Amino acid sequence: MATSAVARAKESSLPKSKTVTIHNQCPNPYGEVEVTPHTGLVHFKNKDNQSYRLRFWKVDTDSNSGMDILLPANGRATIVIRKGDAFSYAVLRLENPERIDEKMNPGPIKN
Repeated sequence: MATSAVARAKESSLPKSKTVTIHNQCPNPYGEVEVTPHTGLVHFKNKDNQSYRLRFWKVDTDSNSGMDILLPANGRATIVIRKGDAFSYAVLRLENPERIDEKMNPGPIKN
């Protein structure tokens, strides 16, 4: 299927990577993070002295259907976004993760 000039222009204007910084369990930027398809990277950088779990799930599905990735204290985690992917995410405590509400759902991350 041919890609339109508008779609190609939008794709070429997207960054190849984006960093989401976590401080006091809050992500910055808060909101949609969009990167190029196939090779787009989203880096999560933890500035806190405690580890968190990053929970990712498909947009418009239950957060419990997703998966958790460890974000170490003062560490990093990186994910690769495939074409057409869109995930909601939340930054949760490692032990006893709290229930996810709208304030805790900053995403989505997508291409």
